Amino acid sequence: MKPQYFDLTVKDVAAARRFFAAVLGWQFEPFPMPYEYYRIKAGPAEESGIDGGIGAIKDTSISGGRPLVNLTVPVPNLNECISKIEQSEGSIVEPRTAIPGIGWYATCAEPGGLMFGIIEPDAAAR
Repeated sequence: MKPQYFDLTVKDVAAARRFFAAVLGWQFEPFPMPYEYYRIKAGPAEESGIDGGIGAIKDTSISGGRPLVNLTVPVPNLNECISKIEQSEGSIVEPRTAIPGIGWYATCAEPGGLMFGIIEPDAAAR
């Protein structure tokens, strides 16, 4: 399974948006979350690569107060993947959570602590 999304957690969202827009040409659109969050259009649809999102350190407890990059991988069954992670000595950092209209998400870590996200697409998730 290939990563499909990246998530940037930054100290100053406005400054980071200005920086990435100027340096990489990224475009940002507000995304409805209970905190300030933007979807990132990292390039045209026909260009290879993945899009992402950006939010603030203060709104992301898993960041430990530091900037963070988190990759998200789509899975067909979130609960089954969580079981495999736990059976393989990984851990669940943030449990199954609905991202409304997108799907079911969890933040996990491999045995050495490197975090990554998994998502089961489900437009009906609430």
